[in-house]
Amino acid sequence: MPIPTRPTPPGGDESAPSRRFPVGRVLVVVVVLALVLFWAWIFSGAPRRQNPDYLSDRRWVTTAERTCASTREQLADLPNAATTADATTRAQVLDRATGLLDTMVDGLVQPPPEDPDDAVLVRRWVTDWRSYLAARRDYADRLRVDPGARFLVEEKYDDPLDTVIETFAEVNAMPSCATPGDVG
Repeated sequence: MPIPTRPTPPGGDESAPSRRFPVGRVLVVVVVLALVLFWAWIFSGAPRRQNPDYLSDRRWVTTAERTCASTREQLADLPNAATTADATTRAQVLDRATGLLDTMVDGLVQPPPEDPDDAVLVRRWVTDWRSYLAARRDYADRLRVDPGARFLVEEKYDDPLDTVIETFAEVNAMPSCATPGDVG
């Protein structure tokens, strides 16, 4: 008795692989390739954008850093207010240091950056500095009356103002232009 066999499909050998690709399989391959390409693009850094506080006038940045570094050298000659023994001496040191910082901030204003957008950012940053310096003066005045007075600084963008100033300085590679951290 002969063994029954399946009929051979028309036009081909049944042992030959099928040339059809199921739609589902093609879709999965396309999605996987798209995900791989997306993450390769992300990790390449291609979508990275510059921080909105980044100043394009790098010549101004260099000059500002030099101005701030010079002030830092002068501040280094003063005792650290945070480690001063009594409140009156601490207030005097803060007054002297704040005077140096006032001069530094005045020097940062002129000349302004050449780029108008940069000039707006610098004006805002200088305004932040002036508010910070006013808080230092207020603290020194309160120390003369109350040795237990605390340094109070306003907040901006849900951060203390000194952090906002430091972040701007860090974004623009001006480490000497950050707040000095001498208050305590």
